[in-house]
Amino acid sequence: MPGQTAQSGSTVPLLSAGNLVGATPATLDAAFGHPALLRVDGPAQVWLYHSPVCGLNLILYPDASGIPHVATAVPDNGDATRCTLSLEHPTTAAALEPPAAS
Repeated sequence: MPGQTAQSGSTVPLLSAGNLVGATPATLDAAFGHPALLRVDGPAQVWLYHSPVCGLNLILYPDASGIPHVATAVPDNGDATRCTLSLEHPTTAAALEPPAAS
């Protein structure tokens, strides 16, 4: 599986539209950071991410050991690949930072 090296030197799997389902909170945090909104609805968790391109709703359910995994990923622009790419770090953080004042 392709990966990227995180700042700590560990390899973090790259997320794409094809492999969001099954991702854990640790993987999501490493790829996208903290969600803009996290809602708990019974056993489900809904994580919402925003970028200039889209909003992405991820619905997570716990497995038998209690670890949540993404069950469904729903981009609001209908293009899961483009949406996911726009959310990956560090691109998103750099794109959203205001220009430095001189």
